[in-house]
Amino acid sequence: MTNPDSFPRREAENGEAENGEAENGGAESFDRIARDLRELREAAGPVSFAELVRRIADLRIGRGVSAAAAIPARSTVYNAFQSGRSRMDPALLRDIVLALGQSEEEAVQWVQRTRHARRIERASVAEPSGSAPRPGSDAQSARRLPALPVLLLLLGLVVCNHASHWFLAAPLDLPVYLDMVGTAVASIALGPRYGVAVAIATGLTGPMFEPGIMAFTLVNVTGALVWGYGVRRFRFGHDILGFFVLSLLAATACSLVATPILVAIRGGAYGAIGRISESLQEAGMPFIAATFTSNLSTSILDKLLTGFIALAIFAVIRSRMRLSAKHMPLIEQLGALRETPGRTARVSVFAQT
Repeated sequence: MTNPDSFPRREAENGEAENGEAENGGAESFDRIARDLRELREAAGPVSFAELVRRIADLRIGRGVSAAAAIPARSTVYNAFQSGRSRMDPALLRDIVLALGQSEEEAVQWVQRTRHARRIERASVAEPSGSAPRPGSDAQSARRLPALPVLLLLLGLVVCNHASHWFLAAPLDLPVYLDMVGTAVASIALGPRYGVAVAIATGLTGPMFEPGIMAFTLVNVTGALVWGYGVRRFRFGHDILGFFVLSLLAATACSLVATPILVAIRGGAYGAIGRISESLQEAGMPFIAATFTSNLSTSILDKLLTGFIALAIFAVIRSRMRLSAKHMPLIEQLGALRETPGRTARVSVFAQT
């Protein structure tokens, strides 16, 4: 058996802390507990999440819990091992460590750690924080990364905006733009202000490809704000349906901003959407309405593609760059599906437990 307090404190040895663990001066935290859980799981096999769910269910059934109620959602078990948590279920933690081969006495010690971490968390919330970043804010999302990696990531996302639009959508004359993929990634991963920074940088460098394109910077900024605040303030990042709706809202907002710019700068829609606009006008629709409708029809497809491409990119870079995803449980649910082989567990990405 392994004492939960015996796990090595790596951040004290190498000066690194996962998701800001070192910031609390070595005090107990949910991040520290999650990290030690990962080490315990590795030491035990490692045990797959599917197997862990099965073991927990067996433990609960042995206590008299019904079979239907005994099976935890796989995403819930997976989330217990992830950093960036603001709370942890002591009962689930107890079952996890028991399923990983710990004794009842050691399981009690793990539960005591969660209670201690909760007291520290509450105390830190109660104390005046001055300029401390708000949970889920842009500053909290990126403060754990050195400035250089953040800058390189943002520059890469600006390049991503140009590459997906000018070297994919535009040459193929696709009825989409794909000029906001990098903006969406920055907004949902780091926060709306970072998304706005990528949007502005994209607009400033856009004239290298087409004169006058800078006028549409405001559209890119609008998308950054909708995606960024949508997943942080309005909880649209909690499940697939919510993120789908958020992308539709981004499409609508961007079209509302783009329509007057198209009318003022270009005299209406152009390219693939221009042909749609002409068809609508021939059918009797007023010019402004036709411009907005044609833009919206392509913007919906574009923002859905952009949003879910950005979601996939965030899921990939999250663990590699140690980005917090506690504002987007959907990311952790997708991670659970990716981490766990097979489809045997009775849970989907829509499960909320």
